[in-house]
Amino acid sequence: MKKNWLYFLVAFAAPLVGIFWWVGGFASAKVEENLVRGPYHYAYLEFSGDYVKLPEKQLEALRALQAQGVVHGAAITLMQNDPRTTAKSMLKAQTGYLVEAGASVSEPLKLADVPVRPVIAVHLRAHPRLATGKAYARLLKYLDEHGMKLKLPTLEIYQNSTLTVEMDI
Repeated sequence: MKKNWLYFLVAFAAPLVGIFWWVGGFASAKVEENLVRGPYHYAYLEFSGDYVKLPEKQLEALRALQAQGVVHGAAITLMQNDPRTTAKSMLKAQTGYLVEAGASVSEPLKLADVPVRPVIAVHLRAHPRLATGKAYARLLKYLDEHGMKLKLPTLEIYQNSTLTVEMDI
């Protein structure tokens, strides 16, 4: 019986734990206060609906940028609603990629800017599907500890396997 248990651990449980670690399942989010961030210039597509489907829209934006030959940087999403208080069908966001200040794009892409502003930033190195929930959980905990409320929109930048969520203060 002991050998069977050992084989189970080696063959099944250890690889699962390793994969969970590799995608950032054990990573913890870090909060930085009173930062000054921006300006950001980005190309985006409008999104409406369940935030679970945002990656599909972001991929659509990437394909449009590539088709137009526009050089892009990190993935960026401007979250305009709180999914805890807004119906899934009413959620809105802008999702796309950072671009150079002089870049121009054509439909269906649009351009926007985020000015320099003071923020609270949460950083987490993990797969995007895991990072978002963990980062917002940490941000909400921090806000609760400091008697603050979530201020929308929040800005998400995913670069080099690290998600940064910025909230204006």
